[in-house]
Amino acid sequence: MTSVQEIEKQLARAFPPEQAGILAAVIFASYNDLVKAADFSELKDVLRELAGEVKDLAQAQQELARAQQRTEKEIRNLARQVGGLSEAFGGSLEDFAIDIVPELLEKYWRMEVEDAGRDSLVVNGTEVDFDLVIRGRLDGRPALVLGEAKSNLSRSEAERFILLAEKAGQSARVLQPDLETRIVFFGYRCQKDSRDLLKAKGAYMVFTHGKVL
Repeated sequence: MTSVQEIEKQLARAFPPEQAGILAAVIFASYNDLVKAADFSELKDVLRELAGEVKDLAQAQQELARAQQRTEKEIRNLARQVGGLSEAFGGSLEDFAIDIVPELLEKYWRMEVEDAGRDSLVVNGTEVDFDLVIRGRLDGRPALVLGEAKSNLSRSEAERFILLAEKAGQSARVLQPDLETRIVFFGYRCQKDSRDLLKAKGAYMVFTHGKVL
């Protein structure tokens, strides 16, 4: 920045020293005021731009919040739809089991089927719903077949149901000691470790294409 002395030196070429000094002081003061005004004007411009950016940011945040709300709503709707589809699919697989499994047991086991469908049995004093309960006779003996429908049977699912079915069979034999009980699963796929478990436990897998393991 130019100093008072430099301005006065320039003015001294055309004015007496006293006048040059006064003029230099006035010019310097005016120059400073102009610089300050320009700086303030620039600062106001910066603040206006900053305020605009803050406003835009706030608006963007509001739009993002609304978008998140819409996304959450769509996710909840999708979850309900998937849940409904799952229930519908599970129900249709159970219906399929009720239709096809008794016929296959008649064919492969020569079982005389008397009744087949969903039913509730008492297990440890509590009624438990089963996907498939088949009553009839095997080799002249009364028989009870308990089944569960699973699209892709896992080992944990097989273990859980086998334990439950064994308890139900024990309860049923209290009233009918000569009752033969068997366990079947019905579905599209059965994992290898599940097949190994079924074989070890004497349970069976009936596939939708008609094969019985």
